Amino acid sequence: MRVRPLLCLVLGLAACEEKLPADFRPIQDSAEGPPRVSVALNRITAGLYRSIAPTCIGQRYVLRAKDATGALVPASEPFVAEGGLAMRPGQIVEFRNYQPDVPSNVTSLSAPSPLFSPNLVRPYNTRTEGKETFSYWRYAFPQPGVYEYFDTNMGTPGRAVVDSYYGTVVYVGESNAPKAVVCVDAAGCSATTECLTGTAPEGTVCCACPSVCCETDLNCASGQTCLRGRCVSQESGE
Repeated sequence: MRVRPLLCLVLGLAACEEKLPADFRPIQDSAEGPPRVSVALNRITAGLYRSIAPTCIGQRYVLRAKDATGALVPASEPFVAEGGLAMRPGQIVEFRNYQPDVPSNVTSLSAPSPLFSPNLVRPYNTRTEGKETFSYWRYAFPQPGVYEYFDTNMGTPGRAVVDSYYGTVVYVGESNAPKAVVCVDAAGCSATTECLTGTAPEGTVCCACPSVCCETDLNCASGQTCLRGRCVSQESGE
């Protein structure tokens, strides 16, 4: 079953449309143009299906409170961009299902713009490279932000709550499906402590990706730790 942010599973489509923007499309066409990077949703290894650990794609920043001499780093000083893959608005990611006879999709869990692929199964966008055949879908990320997504075939985005009057369904709590992230920064954005703490001067265009993707705890803000490539709360792990 496909899932979307405002899930109207009991009412008819007309009732759902009253709550959704006029230009909202639950399933989006594959973007045209070459991808900046491809993401494997799964692999076939030695004839066996293997799901891939969720990825975090985006620029990584080194968040240092002190410099090499031990002096405090000014809050307005830019973080060092080091590692990861910088993504800009308009750039494309190609998502691949390497077992195209088994449904797999890309569905936004939390994102600044809708992110909904069809189920990637034959004959949809099927291609072969070497000995591997896959079904793919491309998405051009339209604006900066953190795009968190999951596969609805692997779980749900939380606990289902049904409205007793309208019969509509929304999801609360944490997803039980593996989550992945693509983080997009605006060109020329500012990555500083001021931006992280919300104290940047008015009019500052702050980057979205500091303290999102990580390799070590140095890429994460205070109170966070690096867990499987993503900065998460030290207390909750989320």
